[in-house]
Amino acid sequence: MLELWNRGRELRALRALDAATALLTEGVGEAGMAVLQRLLATVFECGTGGASAAVELARAGDALIGLPLDTGQTEVAARAWLAEAHRQRTLERAQETSTDPVQAEEELLKHPAWALHQLDPLARRIRLVHASTGRAATEVSRAAGLEGHLLARWSRGATRPDAKQRRALARALGLAPGWLGVQRDTIPDIVLYQADGGCPCGVGVARFAASALDERPLKAAWGRLGLYCTGCGQPYLVEPDGRFHPVPAIGTGRFVHQFGALAEGVKPDGVLGLELSQPWPLAHWYSPAGLNRRGTLRVPEAYRSPPSAAAEAD
Repeated sequence: MLELWNRGRELRALRALDAATALLTEGVGEAGMAVLQRLLATVFECGTGGASAAVELARAGDALIGLPLDTGQTEVAARAWLAEAHRQRTLERAQETSTDPVQAEEELLKHPAWALHQLDPLARRIRLVHASTGRAATEVSRAAGLEGHLLARWSRGATRPDAKQRRALARALGLAPGWLGVQRDTIPDIVLYQADGGCPCGVGVARFAASALDERPLKAAWGRLGLYCTGCGQPYLVEPDGRFHPVPAIGTGRFVHQFGALAEGVKPDGVLGLELSQPWPLAHWYSPAGLNRRGTLRVPEAYRSPPSAAAEAD
């Protein structure tokens, strides 16, 4: 497993765990469960060493059987559930490859992917915002007036910043200070992974086109229709109550499951089908000038404004 680990896999696993934790704490319906399946498949693929994203998608579906819909968990319970699902998949993989299960579990506990399960929302938030902006740690630390080693320690969850350091880091990253406030240290950011009735891209009038989520679905169940924002191309699955769940692509390179958004002017290109090694969800991170192509990243509007009362209560 270790020989496959790199920065891209780390970010994919971290974003998948962050989004999955947020959804599990909120409680999800059928649409959210399908998104959870993709997120869990990414964790399995990155941290178990499976040879195929398609196989891991099927295994993730098995792991979700029996998980109650619309029943939110605590953040700690959500992380524990994801870690146990990951451990069980590792043992299954050991059986598939005739590997000693004790040895496989020992290797997992030493794997960098396992450490990601231990990160609380504050550490994940700092790491993901920092990684998505593409700025060097030295640059961020200098802008915040901080000693260089502190950012790394906070990103690992080894220590937490004090009130003054939180304000300085928020300013350096372009966040409203409330997002790094102590009251949000254990609250996942569901606001990035669930929209209410529309797309946050801000491009034109919110219109949507329906198209298959995967160009080449290997099973009928994978060929479900998503709603694509005709402004930015972000695909969503939608709950009956109007909650919009952004859908990630899974896999990398030639094996990635690309989204086939071909209707009403939505044209797939290098960004559509964006998988989790890149900033995601697309609509939050890309400026209007850069949508549907490699463009300018922006700190999401949700992070640039103080957390709403709903976000504080997540």
